[in-house]
Amino acid sequence: MRPDTGCAGVRGSARGRSRGPHGRLNAGVSLIELLCVMVIIAILASLLLPAVARAYGRARGMAQEWEAGEVAERLERETRGYCAAHPQYIFLSKSDFADKCTLAPKCLDWVQARSTEFVPFNYLDPTNLIVLTVHLGPKHRTVYAFTKEELTVRPQH
Repeated sequence: MRPDTGCAGVRGSARGRSRGPHGRLNAGVSLIELLCVMVIIAILASLLLPAVARAYGRARGMAQEWEAGEVAERLERETRGYCAAHPQYIFLSKSDFADKCTLAPKCLDWVQARSTEFVPFNYLDPTNLIVLTVHLGPKHRTVYAFTKEELTVRPQH
């Protein structure tokens, strides 16, 4: 068996490498090589993540618009149920409104969203008063405005 020559013809193990049990060199990974690979992965991730975040935002906005009709009906139904059980209702804030009506999760998300506008109201206010305005979808283009009447009075069939 011929002895292995390392860098510049020096006999023995190659620099940074060790001999395995059968006399072959073990190909180890140095810390520098590992760090370089990690930096490359980090750079690729930083290029990819903004595009993924934009796509996720668009998909989430479209899903909100598709579900909007059902969520709006549920919001009206839950609020009407509370107002029928408590004829002298008073809602002072978004959180007060959400707590008293015990809203379903998606309705709660609508009411507590930063873009949602809420006007405090009670049983004495006029029925045509817009009390809740919800902005949905990409860039909040879709708007649902609820009057006091829509949220409190059961429709006559």
